Amino acid sequence: MPDSPFSKYRNILVSENYSAAKALQDFALSCYNGHLAQFRGDALRNFDANHMAIFFELARHYHAYGEEDPCLLEVGAAIWENRQRAGRKVLDDLAALKAIAPADFQDGTEKDYWDEVRWLENAATDMKQKGWIPQT
Repeated sequence: MPDSPFSKYRNILVSENYSAAKALQDFALSCYNGHLAQFRGDALRNFDANHMAIFFELARHYHAYGEEDPCLLEVGAAIWENRQRAGRKVLDDLAALKAIAPADFQDGTEKDYWDEVRWLENAATDMKQKGWIPQT
């Protein structure tokens, strides 16, 4: 097996947090386990030439080797762990915020407090639907 692009682009696939990287992560995660993520084809319109080349390299390699690539398995597991960690952080942040009175919110007004609560609740709902947070 030739060198794996899943290893070559591991940093983008595991550590980066911009829209094209997130789309490549969705692709890699869907290759790792199609039940954990769905790659959205409309994300291709957001790719510059470099990210499109990375996508093609990942897709060609997956087509040829599938789950036989241990780098895909390692990267996929790392992406999934990152997503679950992000879900736990949202739940922790929400619990910490709800533990204080709106009047004691240090990062703004009471309105800002409630806006933050709503944002975190929406994020938690979205993450539950994606499986990043277990359904309770």
